[in-house]
Amino acid sequence: MPWATRRICYYHLQQKIISNFRGKQLMYLVKGAAYAHMYDDYNHYMASLTNVNPALAAYLNEADPALWSRVYCPGDRYNIKTSNIAESIDSMLKKAKGYPITYLIEFITKKLGRWYWKRRKDAFSLATTFGRGVEFLLAVREHYADMMKVKRIDGWRFYVRGGQRDCLVDLEAKSCSCGVFDVEKMPCSHAIKAVKSSGWHMSTVVEAYYRKDYVYASYAATIMPNVEHHPIGPDIRCIPPIPKQKPGRQKKSRWLTWLELSRKNGSKPRKSHKQYACSKCRQPGHTRPHCVSNNPT
Repeated sequence: MPWATRRICYYHLQQKIISNFRGKQLMYLVKGAAYAHMYDDYNHYMASLTNVNPALAAYLNEADPALWSRVYCPGDRYNIKTSNIAESIDSMLKKAKGYPITYLIEFITKKLGRWYWKRRKDAFSLATTFGRGVEFLLAVREHYADMMKVKRIDGWRFYVRGGQRDCLVDLEAKSCSCGVFDVEKMPCSHAIKAVKSSGWHMSTVVEAYYRKDYVYASYAATIMPNVEHHPIGPDIRCIPPIPKQKPGRQKKSRWLTWLELSRKNGSKPRKSHKQYACSKCRQPGHTRPHCVSNNPT
């Protein structure tokens, strides 16, 4: 894929910052810079981070903002900021990692075959123009677009008032001064208001990659099971290789970080410390040797 470029997963960058710089309380600034759609917003968050922790700001600049920030990305990153797809594949293979390679290949083939068939069927049954996630996001943005006011400048450009800032929308260039339309390749609330006021269809301004036919084409390939047999001879029988057992307990999963554990537990409160009480007066806050009843004076 010659058009593919290297990027840094924001989730792993976040873990690196927390472990090396102890910057858990500054992650809102790092996240604001990574998720910013405009250069002014990025510079604002980075300036605040430089004043608070210059070493962390220097580390992020040395890591190259083009690899981890959305606004400086030279390619089309859309709304993808993590490597969760690769993590999902790795989690799926956890059950078959301890088996011989022949079973591992068979396991991957069957699993991908089921995935492709299910997603191909879901894409074919879509009654909307775009995928479910895109349709939901457009519906939410359209709700906020109804609260805005629009003024037409010419045949392509509109001035939309409302939201966090007033923006200039150019439907010909598919851009908005808020930056969301330019980066995500789907209209923001300002662009949706301009599209509705002009009487255009939404499919004319949304990138073609979000259409359901593109989703179907992504899973159009058929993954065949391994049913071919190649006999080598009547007296020769192929058997799987004997794997070498490594010493110690076999490890299939890694240690989870605090961030993964907190997301796994969800909103479950942390365990509170036990409140000890004096065994003599039954009052909390002290023990028997320090009880005030021992010294009545």
